[in-house]
Amino acid sequence: MSEATRRSTVGKTKFAKDNEYYTPRYVVDYFGQFDYDPATVKEKAEDFNIKEFDTIDTDGLATDWTKFKRIWINPPFTKKAEFIKKAQETYDAAKNEIYVLFPIEFLTTKRFRDSCRGGCLFIPDGRINFESGLGKSGKSPAFGSVVLKLQDTNEIKYISFKNLKEQS
Repeated sequence: MSEATRRSTVGKTKFAKDNEYYTPRYVVDYFGQFDYDPATVKEKAEDFNIKEFDTIDTDGLATDWTKFKRIWINPPFTKKAEFIKKAQETYDAAKNEIYVLFPIEFLTTKRFRDSCRGGCLFIPDGRINFESGLGKSGKSPAFGSVVLKLQDTNEIKYISFKNLKEQS
């Protein structure tokens, strides 16, 4: 399903669920210009000036990523492991620059450890307020996020988005 509002039924109660959250521009800008995003929507790709992209309808996991130099990924929450695994396989084959944003708690899972060897971990000085797919402004999420740049060596960098938030 590609619509931002999804209907679910729990017992006899029906509710709309906002299941799509987008990276704020200042976060992507911090890491520079990208030429591909396998998990976005057209409007965000245009906002970030990313020329090549896939959506839920075109399935970025089925695309060959090796032809792209710089890749930005904020994977769907339920497919984090699949996107990390594909990112690692792509990096191993092409040594391209791949940045993946995900919840910090994912680092401690077996699925992460089985899919990724590591790289440069960027840890922000606060939580990222994502933009709602329903057009609502983001609130502070219940968990923090990190960005991983796949590379052959492991390192940690502490970063700040404060000045970028104020400019956007």
